[in-house]
Amino acid sequence: MHIPNGFKILFLTTASWLTVPALAQNAAPDRPSPDAVATAPVSNRLDAGLEVAAGYDDNIYVTRNREQDDFYLIVRPSLKLRLGSGDTSLTVRGAGEIARYADLSSEDYEDWSLAGDARAALSKTLSLTAGAEWRWDHESRASPDAVSGIEPTRYQRGFGYLGLIGSSGNFTGRLAGTVTGLDFDDVPGAGVTINNDDRDRLQREIGARGGVQLASGTELFLQGASDWRDYDLQTDDAGYRRNSEGLTIAAGVRRKLSDAWSAELFAGWMRRDYRDPRLPDIDSWDIGAVIDWSGDKGLGGSFRLDRSIEETTLPGASGYITTSGRLTLRADVGPRLTAGIGLSGANYDYVGADRSEFVIGGDLWVRQWLSRHIYLGVDYSHAERSSNAAGFDYDQNRFRISLGVELRPRYTGDPPRVDWGDATPGGAYVGLLASHGTLITGVDGPRGPGSNTADFGDMGGGVVAVAGYGILAGRLYLGIEAEAALAGPDWRHSADRVFSMSKDNAVGLSARAGWVTPHSDLIYTRFGVTSTRFGTDYTHGASAYSQAERQTGFSAGFGVEARAGRRGFVRAEYLVTSQEDFDVPTGGGNFDNFSPNETQFRVGGGIRFGQVAAATEELQPLRFDGPYVGFQIGHGSLVTANQGVRSGGTELDVTRASRGGLLGLYGGYGTMIGRGYLGLEAEADISAINWNIEREANGRTYSAEHDYSFGGTARAGLLIGDAALIYGRVGVVRTRFDIDYATSGLAVRSLETRTGVRYGGGIEVGLGPRARLRLDYTITDYASYDVEYGRNTDHFDHSETLFRAGLSWRL
Repeated sequence: MHIPNGFKILFLTTASWLTVPALAQNAAPDRPSPDAVATAPVSNRLDAGLEVAAGYDDNIYVTRNREQDDFYLIVRPSLKLRLGSGDTSLTVRGAGEIARYADLSSEDYEDWSLAGDARAALSKTLSLTAGAEWRWDHESRASPDAVSGIEPTRYQRGFGYLGLIGSSGNFTGRLAGTVTGLDFDDVPGAGVTINNDDRDRLQREIGARGGVQLASGTELFLQGASDWRDYDLQTDDAGYRRNSEGLTIAAGVRRKLSDAWSAELFAGWMRRDYRDPRLPDIDSWDIGAVIDWSGDKGLGGSFRLDRSIEETTLPGASGYITTSGRLTLRADVGPRLTAGIGLSGANYDYVGADRSEFVIGGDLWVRQWLSRHIYLGVDYSHAERSSNAAGFDYDQNRFRISLGVELRPRYTGDPPRVDWGDATPGGAYVGLLASHGTLITGVDGPRGPGSNTADFGDMGGGVVAVAGYGILAGRLYLGIEAEAALAGPDWRHSADRVFSMSKDNAVGLSARAGWVTPHSDLIYTRFGVTSTRFGTDYTHGASAYSQAERQTGFSAGFGVEARAGRRGFVRAEYLVTSQEDFDVPTGGGNFDNFSPNETQFRVGGGIRFGQVAAATEELQPLRFDGPYVGFQIGHGSLVTANQGVRSGGTELDVTRASRGGLLGLYGGYGTMIGRGYLGLEAEADISAINWNIEREANGRTYSAEHDYSFGGTARAGLLIGDAALIYGRVGVVRTRFDIDYATSGLAVRSLETRTGVRYGGGIEVGLGPRARLRLDYTITDYASYDVEYGRNTDHFDHSETLFRAGLSWRL
């Protein structure tokens, strides 16, 4: 469970400083509430709603192997009352969420919240704000602090804040205090009761921010906060005293970049001191960003970046540093139809314990109002975690369809009719794509008196044929696509056991939702169902097994189609596919569980058959030359050829692989030569892309992780149409790899910074005169090295694939 820093929320969302504290925990940050987009006048201050949703979750317990799925029903009542207006107002609201699962009734829950916010003007330049919220909630199975009970952990959370907002001439100031109380219930475990009383605590925080407005419209500001976290019990169950106090300080800038763009950025330092001398204090850099875009015809988007120090239940760890980012695009097609997509990534770096994780996710939602009071909604989300601890990886897909009713009307009168059409990029189309990616398999099974959990995989290419149909409503695109793929990656393990897996072919059906830019390029997300034929061979002693069977899975992806001529298009997209796990007999009545998933980048082109619409406005070609800076959220795989000698003199030869996410910054300079492009770029990232193996109870446990990288590349490209650039890139990067290696008798840690050659390419499309969205895919080959443990060595030869979605600004 992540309890966000109160002052980060208050200070980063300056436009809605009053309402954010109570909403941050229970409202999706990128979906506009009915109040935000309703066209009806504010005459009725009372609002109530009821939503009923049916959903499906393919991995309830967020496990890597032996996943369990289930259907569920959710009921969400809500009530809100607002009193007053203008400078003095009071808002009271309550909400609930009641869930019932079809088979796994232990996951049933009832969550409730009650909150209030008030604002009063003390003078023309000074306002008082206050609010409080009480929640009866449950802890997600995906929480980094989840205790894996038979039932989800229930807890209560109380939150309150009081603040002053003032201004004088060009100066602005804020002073605020917050209090958060947490009370966790005990939860039944496997034959025991898991004690959660040692997690109960009180968090207090006080902070201030001061800024000055320059003549150019830019605001420069300083902000800082101190906080105290006091636990009810003197020590936790492991004997640690977790009371602590922290300090953050930062400087930043806020500016409206244009009529459509605004940005707030800050950087600073954060520190936390712990009462227990065995828990290391935390000192680290801090960063935050909010970038908002409001385009024409209902288009919009945002980027959020944050960093904070959080509490943990992991013995020996004082806490973990979270670095998170989220990129969102949305479209409002009049008052009756709205949709959005989002990409997010979060890195969890534990201090005091050798543990790091990266969670990456994507979501899609569409809401259609059937009348002024009734709506139909469809939601899809994909999430996955990559951990350097064996057995903690997972991927999860969730689907939901909902029907809701709200007392307050969405609109008045008769809204404009939504006109659907199949003009390009709508209509029918066909395409042919080349693919490259990594087939990754988590294997779990018995080994002697213990068990073995390990990651395997390798990269490879293939070819994909696609055909589909799409329709347009304004700039919103909705479509369906069929695909067939030939070939793909394969991997092999060779030691006393010899086993392998290969992807032979696949077919699939996907839904696509996207947005058409002013220059008719398409940005979209997709999700669907796949059927993949895998070949699996397993030889152990006298037992030999071979199968070639189809496995069903779910795929999610993000892509861009750039217009090339009247009917042609160039496509680049990235997909993550997770298939159902299956058991493979290994002899003696034992089985290994194989859990495959695949990352895949596709690039190619196609032809559209829809009507070519006449241009309705004169648009100037966009420029890609000059300097630029950007943020990026990425996903990739680390592939390692690993050789060594095992017990009995057996030679091990295996390719290990797994995937994970990253957050990065980039900047560079480019020049146009006709329709050609040449440029140089610098980049840096942090990530938790890793693989691991754990042999219990007496065996090897080791892992390899991409910690961070930095470097430079040259880019060369070609302008497609008036607002898209396709490019190739090649360069050099320095990457630090962290390898922990332990056997029953010794343990070593290898921190190696290796040079790699990075090459690849991508597509960059314009969102406006200066903003660009980029989809970038690279392959990096690194120099190999050995890790010594005792008198033996293991050989490691790393390579990796990286997909990155970036949002940049041309300076």
